[in-house]
Amino acid sequence: GGFRMKRYSPPKKEFLMLPNSVFDMPLDVYAFKIYAYLVCCAGSRGECWPTMHKMSTKLGIAMSTVQDRISLLEKRKLIAIKKHRGSGKYKNNVYVLLPQDNPEIYRDLSEPEELPLFI
Repeated sequence: GGFRMKRYSPPKKEFLMLPNSVFDMPLDVYAFKIYAYLVCCAGSRGECWPTMHKMSTKLGIAMSTVQDRISLLEKRKLIAIKKHRGSGKYKNNVYVLLPQDNPEIYRDLSEPEELPLFI
């Protein structure tokens, strides 16, 4: 018999669903990876609270890059960040996944915004 390609079968237990529109979003690999991880952690809840350290370790991305891209995802209106008032010394942020119909997600952030008027 000749070589037969094994058909792809998705993982039985855990898998991640991302909207196809994610490929239209101007995200670099780090922002994409972090966003995918947040979607994965949030599941059907729509929010999650991994620490920056956990994301850095799990994704193999430097802490400073994680912090930078999290604020980019917030600025792009892909996520909202709620400060978590936990007991003890750890106070994680809660990351809320926002609907993808906001045009801010796709806007070119390098374009100058309207300057505030100083009175």
